[in-house]
Amino acid sequence: MTQENEPSALQRVALYGGAFDPVHRAHLQVARSAVETARLDQVVFIPAAHSPLKLEGPRADDADRLHMLEIAIETDKTRFLVDQCELERGGVSYSFETVELYRRKSPEAELFWILGADQFTQLADWRAADLLVEMVTFLVLARPGYSLKVPKIEGLRYEIIPAPLMELSSSEIRSRLKKGEPVNDWLSPAVEAFISEKGLYV
Repeated sequence: MTQENEPSALQRVALYGGAFDPVHRAHLQVARSAVETARLDQVVFIPAAHSPLKLEGPRADDADRLHMLEIAIETDKTRFLVDQCELERGGVSYSFETVELYRRKSPEAELFWILGADQFTQLADWRAADLLVEMVTFLVLARPGYSLKVPKIEGLRYEIIPAPLMELSSSEIRSRLKKGEPVNDWLSPAVEAFISEKGLYV
């Protein structure tokens, strides 16, 4: 991470957590939409070691998911960054722990957290949700016309950002890869080539 891209030198930084198993075009579209809508300086992709919202862990190993993210953002490193802090921490990845880490190392930055509308409605059930809402503004992905159910948490701050239209999720992409079906519409060429080279998801 170069000096000018250090979060501590930036004012508006969004943290974007997820399995990214694999990272696909919609993930990148979400990040671009967040930058434009919320006037962000940077989006930090943070691959989770294990999401508390999912029963099963990622299919690809940590190193491969990390590498796919790094090659996916290769052409936009001025705005995008990959941080492996949750992989290094291991265990279940809780958002408030990651935000506390960023608050300590970037005390002057305004922090945001990118999440889907379905996750946002469940926010009150997240670990230490009351602490989390004190530290970040949530950037909520919602499609036009979506009726958003806002959780009742004191001090909650959020903005709506447009969600990209995409037919396939990461799980469906893995299913297509296993069947040998084409996925070039949903993966960047570099990520697709890496998956093929490593024989992932087959």
